[in-house]
Amino acid sequence: MKKLAIFIFAFLPFFVFSQESSSNLEDELFGGEEDTIISAEEARSDSKSNLKFKADLEKASLTLEAKKLRIGGSLGSSMGINYAWEDPYSKKDDYMKSFKDGKGTFNTNLNGSLFFDARPVEDLKLYGKFIFGFPFEKSLSGQGAAFVPKSIVPPNGIELPAFVEVNGVPNIKIQELYTDFSAKDIAFFRFGKHAVKWGTGYFYSPADVINISRIDPEDPTADREGGLSLRTHIIIPKTQHNIWLYLLPPGKEDGKNGFDPKYTAGAAKGEFVIGNWELGLGGWYKYEKAPRLVTTLSGSIAGKVAVFGEGVFAWGSDYTYYETDMTPAPEKSKPFFQATLGGSYSNDDTHTSIALQYFYNGFGYRNTDAAVNILDQAKNPALLFNAAFREKVQNVLAMGNIGQHYIAFTINQNKLGTDKLSLNLFQQFAVSELEGFSKLTLNWKIYKFASMSTGPSFSYPLSSKSKTKGGIGYTLSFRLGGGTF
Repeated sequence: MKKLAIFIFAFLPFFVFSQESSSNLEDELFGGEEDTIISAEEARSDSKSNLKFKADLEKASLTLEAKKLRIGGSLGSSMGINYAWEDPYSKKDDYMKSFKDGKGTFNTNLNGSLFFDARPVEDLKLYGKFIFGFPFEKSLSGQGAAFVPKSIVPPNGIELPAFVEVNGVPNIKIQELYTDFSAKDIAFFRFGKHAVKWGTGYFYSPADVINISRIDPEDPTADREGGLSLRTHIIIPKTQHNIWLYLLPPGKEDGKNGFDPKYTAGAAKGEFVIGNWELGLGGWYKYEKAPRLVTTLSGSIAGKVAVFGEGVFAWGSDYTYYETDMTPAPEKSKPFFQATLGGSYSNDDTHTSIALQYFYNGFGYRNTDAAVNILDQAKNPALLFNAAFREKVQNVLAMGNIGQHYIAFTINQNKLGTDKLSLNLFQQFAVSELEGFSKLTLNWKIYKFASMSTGPSFSYPLSSKSKTKGGIGYTLSFRLGGGTF
């Protein structure tokens, strides 16, 4: 116990952004200032000189009445081409033939979302968000396909056969569905399916132990998917400190028949403002799963450079590891650590923004040869008829990042002589995998409702010992209309 206490105190200095502060509470739960408009004290005023205020009050009442139910959404529409040249760096007799043998695809993106935001009475909110897209029906009868994203297998990902028994289903998904309510402006509750904002890492977030989906380093600002939970937010009176409590019901995969109550999970986090810094301490527990402790801290240097980081301690790992001969090697009785540190900077005068982050993933392989070998063999569809091998592939993919050391940064030049041109460079080094990935994107706003994005991407070995063969890709896409409403 003494060693554990020493570890916990030594563990606190890892840094992180914290995203659920009391400053944005009203925006997050019950809307922003546009819903408040006037205070209760102002409403009770009967000053004769306040005729204009009374007119504003009538206008505000009409506005609030109109906002009892809001319906909106978005539509993203684009099309373009991708080209991928695999294994371009090895010696070849005919480079031109190898280039022509590359794979080209035409991509059509037509994705939309709809949401409703209902506030039937004061201090009660009902919210739902649904996403859908092209193709509008998934053809999943017999042998379908599971796509492994390029954040795991760059540059363009791989498509692995998956064995399913569903005929065709509409391509519609419930992204969020929850209700908010409060008790005496001290405790605020949210129940339903919603994303949780525990960690603040930009490219990687090990402290995000509750959400279903991970951050995609190439698209770090995309919405993440959360699960079903009851969240309780308690504000410590007369302070800026907050306490967050989560109750996560069991799922259909928990227990023999699913929804076994002993698999109910719990999580808690406290956030404390200390000067210009915010410290967070939290934990997560679920029966038969590795418990985790989380520590977070965020702030800025000289008010210009935002600094963020996260730290996680777990006793045991929920992943299944494999030896070089592919025998499973679970790790249930030893400590695991994760930590990340990063920063960001932007300059409005030069229209430049930079973000940099390092991630130590203690759950990953020190030597990734076994995991990489399994993913390479999975490209052979015949092997996936073997249930045991399919399980190995699923266990490796469940890890997300299979190595231990990652570095990512991005440089955005938001104006190149004109507001219509911008340039983005994304760079990632998977150090344990001895692999690098670079992507350069030029964006051109042709006019209000159309824009173009184009640029190359490169994945490449960082050493002669690397197992990756690398690849070169090129993308050209056009956004056509679309927007939010």
